[in-house]
Amino acid sequence: MLEKSMLEKSQLAKQTACSRNHDKGPTSVGAAKREHGSIKAEFVSAYDSGLNRRAFLRQTGAAAVLLGLLGAKPSVGLAQESPDKVESDRALADFNAYSRAVVEAVQLQLFPDDGDGPSATQLNGFQYLSWALDDPENAADGDKAFILKGVGWLEEQSNATLGDSFIKLTPIQQDMVMKQISQTQAGENWLSLLLYYLLESLTLDPVYGGNPDGIGWKWLEHQPGFPRPVEGKTYLDFS
Repeated sequence: MLEKSMLEKSQLAKQTACSRNHDKGPTSVGAAKREHGSIKAEFVSAYDSGLNRRAFLRQTGAAAVLLGLLGAKPSVGLAQESPDKVESDRALADFNAYSRAVVEAVQLQLFPDDGDGPSATQLNGFQYLSWALDDPENAADGDKAFILKGVGWLEEQSNATLGDSFIKLTPIQQDMVMKQISQTQAGENWLSLLLYYLLESLTLDPVYGGNPDGIGWKWLEHQPGFPRPVEGKTYLDFS
């Protein structure tokens, strides 16, 4: 499954980030500007060696995995485009029922309802994503526009390969199409970005919209730090 290869990337991100400095801890959503780039797996991860998703994330440590990803957030490529082009892309960046359905289907492929931990749906993955994409730093990076562009790429590939919309495909067919787009740099970064936000929804405080009732923490047997943020007093309220 594509989920395994994407989790391999998170392990590499954790190792890469060990030499980097971060101004916010792993339970913060926003992080300072950092080097962006593709996350290529160059080794056989613990997950690929036979551990299930829960064992993989527990072995690496939920906070450590997230901290690693914060140090290697996939590039959306907007920094190289002209300001006029960037603003035009952002003006189009808003979810409708259709684009939401596509993103939710992709999230469910990355974190499926397979009995091996909470699914993307159980994590409120899309609800958290919507919240996180309105974060000023993520908005400045153009993440929402990039994710919506990827919906278009996915639909084009789905129609070209199987003659139908991605959301009408079987789970096996969806996995095949996602593997196809992951062969391009942009497609790999798009999937990595969605996984990045899913891992945030798994490990961050429920006040941010994901991880309802600490479902991700319970699954990982993770104890959150204290004091925990409360509604109206999160970092965004003071930014």
